[in-house]
Amino acid sequence: MKLPKINNLGFYEIRLESIGGMGANSAGKMLADVGVLSQGYYGAAFSSYGSEKKGSPVKSFVRFSENEVRVNSTVEEPHVLAVFHMNLLKDPMTLMGVKEDSIVIFNTNKTPDEARDFAKLHGGTVVCVDAIKIAGELKLPSQAANTIIMGAMLKQLPFIDKDKFETAIRSQFKGKKPELVEPNIEAFNRGYNESIVKEFPADGKYPYIPYKKPEPMYGKKNQPIGGYINAAGNSTLKDLQVTRTGKVPVFNPKNCIDCAQCEIVCPDLCIVWQRGTDRKDPSKTNVMNMMGIDYQYCKGCLKCVRACPKGPYAAKPLAKEDQALRIELEVDVNVDELSQHIYKK
Repeated sequence: MKLPKINNLGFYEIRLESIGGMGANSAGKMLADVGVLSQGYYGAAFSSYGSEKKGSPVKSFVRFSENEVRVNSTVEEPHVLAVFHMNLLKDPMTLMGVKEDSIVIFNTNKTPDEARDFAKLHGGTVVCVDAIKIAGELKLPSQAANTIIMGAMLKQLPFIDKDKFETAIRSQFKGKKPELVEPNIEAFNRGYNESIVKEFPADGKYPYIPYKKPEPMYGKKNQPIGGYINAAGNSTLKDLQVTRTGKVPVFNPKNCIDCAQCEIVCPDLCIVWQRGTDRKDPSKTNVMNMMGIDYQYCKGCLKCVRACPKGPYAAKPLAKEDQALRIELEVDVNVDELSQHIYKK
């Protein structure tokens, strides 16, 4: 089957925007293997990332052609873009080079209209699939989101055989984790069947973001002296929400005894305290009360949940894309008042 469209170099190109731990690298390789080894296209796949750790940005590139591929540059103007995590859209460069005839796949529980507005996408075909929800329902880890997203993608790629991709999934898990074969096949099919599609014209509502090659911040003329830290204390500026997937701890002040066991085990100092009147005994003043969790820095390790002797937390599946707001309180509390202590405003 001929490729549906090609660029001026003769390639059909795909870019996956993700973070470490969500499987974009393996998804890109699997897609290329199916297209090249099983269906006879020429192709290439590779990834770009910095430190190889969970939470760091990852870009995966796939290109197909009906002729030999002799290019190994990054994909600048993708025909298909998959965004594995909506918080990546805080960087507008995520959508660089996405033209009005491109297909953009979002891992989100938003509608296509909401996703388009959230991303400020100028135009194109928007595909939405709630991969985190599907993975949770199938009791799969958040890394299985890649299988679900690929299911939504293959529905938009008629030149890739769906059955051959299922065979590739079976081959990947059959040797090391055979118990995950059928759940991942089901996840793939749910992504294929449950994705929602809508086309948007380039109506001028949002601007087109052309591709711009990243420029290095430092060179031989302006690089700092070796070992010099020119941004001391920069962790206060970091937003770790993009590294969190799946579950977050949820604070229940009704059960809290202010024992600070959560404070001891928290690796990122996310627990928020305030000095005041004892919530259990108003006669006691000048005591430290736990107010909640600063979700800007919480990465969802759930160590506080395991350490808590009274159970003031509950691990809840995440439901919305703005993870700073993904809190499900189990008691009636003043959320606005609590947020003054939890969120950076």
